[in-house]
Amino acid sequence: MNKYDSRNICSITFKGSIQNKEFSNASAGHKNIHKLLITLWGILVGVLSSVIPLVSGFVASQVLRELQKIGDFNINTKEAILITSMPYFFSLYYIAINGFKKVGISIIFILTIVPNIFLFISEYQTNIIIESLPFLGFSITLAYLGTTIIALLITTVYTTSGTLSQFLTLASVVFTAIVLTKEEKVLLEDVFINIFTIAIIFTGYIIGKKAIRGSPKFAWIKKIAIFLSATGGTSFYGVDLTDACFDNSHLPHTDFRKAILTRASFKNVTGLELSRLQDTILEEPHVRKLLTNPEDGAGKDYTGANLSGANLKGANLAGAILIGANLNGADLTDANLEAANLSKTQLLDVNFSGANLTETCIEDWSINSRTCFDKVDCKRIYIKQGKHGFLEPKPDSGEFQDGEFERWIDELQETVDVLLHNFDFGGWQALGIALDKTANKYQGINKSRWKIEQKDENVVLAQIGVSPTADKPAIHQSITNNYYNELSIQGHKANILLNPSEKVEIMESKNENPQVSGDLVSGDKTTSGDVNLSGVNLTNSGSMALVNLNGQINNTIQQIQDIKTEKGEDLATILTALQESINDDSILSEAQKKEALEAVETIAEEAQKTPGERILKLCSMALNALKGLTAAVTDASKLATTLKTYLPTLTTLLGL
Repeated sequence: MNKYDSRNICSITFKGSIQNKEFSNASAGHKNIHKLLITLWGILVGVLSSVIPLVSGFVASQVLRELQKIGDFNINTKEAILITSMPYFFSLYYIAINGFKKVGISIIFILTIVPNIFLFISEYQTNIIIESLPFLGFSITLAYLGTTIIALLITTVYTTSGTLSQFLTLASVVFTAIVLTKEEKVLLEDVFINIFTIAIIFTGYIIGKKAIRGSPKFAWIKKIAIFLSATGGTSFYGVDLTDACFDNSHLPHTDFRKAILTRASFKNVTGLELSRLQDTILEEPHVRKLLTNPEDGAGKDYTGANLSGANLKGANLAGAILIGANLNGADLTDANLEAANLSKTQLLDVNFSGANLTETCIEDWSINSRTCFDKVDCKRIYIKQGKHGFLEPKPDSGEFQDGEFERWIDELQETVDVLLHNFDFGGWQALGIALDKTANKYQGINKSRWKIEQKDENVVLAQIGVSPTADKPAIHQSITNNYYNELSIQGHKANILLNPSEKVEIMESKNENPQVSGDLVSGDKTTSGDVNLSGVNLTNSGSMALVNLNGQINNTIQQIQDIKTEKGEDLATILTALQESINDDSILSEAQKKEALEAVETIAEEAQKTPGERILKLCSMALNALKGLTAAVTDASKLATTLKTYLPTLTTLLGL
């Protein structure tokens, strides 16, 4: 559909490719007649749904009546009311505060423990109360059903038609309940029918309001309500909206599922919280807030966030934490990233033109030849993140002058990639000698920047940093020849494969295969500074680092054996489980395991301290590092599974 009023796109379904992607100041969602119909539907359903609270209240009142009839045990009216109403009202209070989780446990508790407490205090036999428990349980089950229906109804009507429709729906439920019980009341239990009924209705209303405000305990109610309210609204399902502009628009009840939102602009957009955003970068509330208010991103935490293809032109991300975030294809033109933490951030094909990168930390970030740094403002950069701040500034002294940062980055992007076989037979030493010999013959080799990636059994891809002016084909040939010659000298039978590539490709994305490297800017780092590739320092550097880290963690864990959580769990057991899951995780690379173990070590060290001495920022950074790692891997990761189990406990224990 190509002919439409871009300012009024209510109830329009877009399909295929659209030419005009200018939707600034547009209004989406439903037409007024649809909102009116939803309001009438809400009133009708409200009238019908009032029957459930009435039945629940009637059953509960009958339990009260039967208890009053039991004269043999001298149960007075007050005690009968307590035995009936306390479990009933407690169950409604429980569901309003804690949500629908563990409902079965709560019902068992309130229907067994609570009534018997009253009996114990009154020194009565328990048989009388136990006989009434099934009826009271049925009444509470109906109460739960009634609150759920009313909450869903209130949320759906509000998200579609607003506050007035919500009020009319609630009024219809209350009015119907009053009319159906309108007669002169004589018995106390009859009065309680109204009390129980009104309690259910307003509990449902409270739950609905919590769902509307975004309470995670009732997120599923809001999700269903948005699905219902978006039906018949504006739809961009599966549409290519690359570079579309929605600035200053109102976009409720809009379906963006499977839409391509690359570089689409959403500045000052409202109503997205009422739209279908599953599997888009708009789904996460904190990311959505950044995209709609990019000037408010300073100092915020976006660890592991999905910002792929985001339009962040002119965004203020000064001091923001973007550890492990996915920004591939994003537009950060003129953005302020001063002192931001871009460690392990994916930045392939990102446009940094005119951006401010001064004082930014770029440890292990991933960039490629299409990451644009045109006219970037950068006086100084940091290539390592420490426990108390950024480390290893570049340049080593002074500041980058105009154009120097771009040249420095260009040099770090250049590599020679060599595929090496038989790497298990003295491969490290052979590669080190090959590099030394090649470096003596050719200019432009940077031995402090390297990456070793496992491609197959006994086969690795070695990426060696070179300058832009280096003779890469000649260097590639020299490294290959010298490597296999050294293997032969060592007495190993080498499977020589001399097939140098005429064109050397630069690795532009991470691979899931295990890898170790010394690349300070792109790739996974296990060492830094100058590396003697022909000496012992290089051999199994990644593995030795893990061995040392595991030893340090074991020593620290031994010192916290007596620390327990509020639930009685041993902190040492939790940290040991995390440590073991990291070491046994086949999904994580060598460098990722190292990072995860460092985070566990930090947690263990801080846990030893008293709450007053504990550095909460370090604890937060450690947990964020673990969350960032697990966000980038699949559900098959052992670390992801273990962290999901223990994250709430660790967060509470560390006081975060």
